[in-house]
Amino acid sequence: MKLKPLLSVLMRSLCMAGMLTLSAAASTESPELDDMSLEDLLNVEITGAARKSQHLNDVAAAVFVISREDIERSGATSIPEALRLAPGVAVARLANNRWAVSVRGFNSRFSNKLLVMMDGRSIYSPLFSGVLWEDNDTLLEDIDRIEVIRGPGAAMWGANAVNGVINIITRRARDTQGGLLVAAGGSEERGLAALRYGGESGDGHFRVWGKAFARDEAVTPEGRYANDYWRAGRLGFRGDWVMGDGHRLTLSGQAFSGVTGDTWRLPDLRSPSGVTLSDVRQREKGVHLLGRDEWMLAGGSEMAVQAYVDTTEIEIVGAFRERRTTADIDFQQRMLLGDNHDLIWGLGYRYSHDVIDSGEFISIRPDSRGFSLASAFIQDEITLVPSKLRMMLGTRLEYNSFTRFEPMPNARLIWTPTASQSLWGSVSRAVRTPSRAELDAQVEFSVLPAGAPGNPSPLPILIRSNPAVKDLQNETVVAYEIGYRHQFGPSLSVDIAAFQNEYDDLRGTMMGGTRLALARPPYLIQNVFPDNSVRARTRGFEIAADWYPLPWWRIQPIYSYIDLHAWSRTGDSASINSVTTVKASDPQHQVSLRSSMSLSERQTFDLWLRYVSRLGDHGSPLAIPAYTTLDLRYAWRPTRDLELSLVGQNLLDRQHPEAIPTLLPSQALEIQRGVYVKAKWQF
Repeated sequence: MKLKPLLSVLMRSLCMAGMLTLSAAASTESPELDDMSLEDLLNVEITGAARKSQHLNDVAAAVFVISREDIERSGATSIPEALRLAPGVAVARLANNRWAVSVRGFNSRFSNKLLVMMDGRSIYSPLFSGVLWEDNDTLLEDIDRIEVIRGPGAAMWGANAVNGVINIITRRARDTQGGLLVAAGGSEERGLAALRYGGESGDGHFRVWGKAFARDEAVTPEGRYANDYWRAGRLGFRGDWVMGDGHRLTLSGQAFSGVTGDTWRLPDLRSPSGVTLSDVRQREKGVHLLGRDEWMLAGGSEMAVQAYVDTTEIEIVGAFRERRTTADIDFQQRMLLGDNHDLIWGLGYRYSHDVIDSGEFISIRPDSRGFSLASAFIQDEITLVPSKLRMMLGTRLEYNSFTRFEPMPNARLIWTPTASQSLWGSVSRAVRTPSRAELDAQVEFSVLPAGAPGNPSPLPILIRSNPAVKDLQNETVVAYEIGYRHQFGPSLSVDIAAFQNEYDDLRGTMMGGTRLALARPPYLIQNVFPDNSVRARTRGFEIAADWYPLPWWRIQPIYSYIDLHAWSRTGDSASINSVTTVKASDPQHQVSLRSSMSLSERQTFDLWLRYVSRLGDHGSPLAIPAYTTLDLRYAWRPTRDLELSLVGQNLLDRQHPEAIPTLLPSQALEIQRGVYVKAKWQF
């Protein structure tokens, strides 16, 4: 979409919001939008940036907090949808059960440069290096906040926190007492039901909950229904207790099971097009248990130890099945040394073991592997000028089974001339470790029919991706960032961040030898191997504003810009194809405009307009046109404990594509307009 049509849509939406505002002002008193002022929102505690509680204005990093109310009023029904609320985050819906989520570049279904945690438990998959969003969920009403940290977080959280960290934090059990019943249904969200109950237990509180849902299928570009259904159920609990000697103990856990559909373009030597469409079925299940203990020593030192065990199973019938068990333990201590040093140090160890059954066209050998990760970190926050200037120096040292030893240092400086503004800058290094699939997988990737472009031979060519012929290196980045925050008054704040990242040893591919397969019919095999032949540079900035033109009207405009340049160090044709994929991974421009109004004490109205610029070059098979979406939500509380809401999503067009699958051979699909109703009852 060109800039002029986009501005036209923005103006029409603002006019509509303005008319609704005048109507509300004429018919009701002006209630507060919520119980939190803008100053309160800016003083929300952040824990993911430096592994300690900080006010937003004191954080020397690009941080955006998505609150529980933000999620509710956005109308989002999944965590990836809620992440669209943050600047610098690219969220593309591949299907009704799959997403591509990244921060500051390199987006794909398995975005491998983004570390995601839920209550301190990493949900990053070692199989594909990324997050299987269809396997990771919770009751959205139980999320306290989502901290989105753009930029490397490896010095605090370790490898794979290359471009950012997403920290999903659930509410304390004492804040979820009593009962909650949620039911929803609509055109795409076919049905959702959730139940939660919280109570007291000894010197603490607990909650138990369950949810189940079913989603409809998306459509192909031709308008035919796809095979991307999604049905899942999940049970969970959390308990928080105050123990003797000031210990605060948290126990939580979940169990889930689900089934999703997909359609794959499988390589077929006998097909004139080289592919055959085949419906596939994915089954997943898992369980985890997490415990955390926090306490203070007599001298004021804070200590915490956390451990969790996580076991999952994912199977794509006929392709592969992975069973994985992970155990993790983490310790940290915070000490105040004199008046000028705030020191945090810690140790961690993780062991992950898998058993993989290979299928017809995906083979992973050996069929079982164990992976160890040992780490130590230290960071000192040094006060240079009291209440004005602070410097943070730290590093994390990691030793893993694949690439051995890696240091990940960072240096940060923050100047707070007043209590309402801060200027910060940072330099940091981060790495991404190879995935199990990159190291050990052989995949029959595609078939070039005889005489097709790129195949002048009279025989079809089977392109086969093989394990690396030599040890893969860690991908690395050196990142430079600067940011500025300013609260101009009680009703307006602005947050600006700019960055430049230099990447080396990025995963690419190289062409191997070609050999003749004497079969019926005979064909050629072209081998392709992963390597570290790609380099890249990204530059960009993000601007987020929070404005209350009236006490009951909140407007949040966001703009994100990224320029991604990638190149091959070898000139190999396969490496150049890898570069093409990287360049088509992220939109250069993203615009988000949210309007949230409390029309009365019992009525709210929310508007969310988003613009995403095109992906890829014109004519490229990875190209996606620019698109604009509009979501609307109206909510009414007939009583204090009952809320009814009506949500419309993607209202500006009947269907549109958001991304092209690039790893697994999924069929490209388009996302439809949707409407759903929801009831939430607290008792």
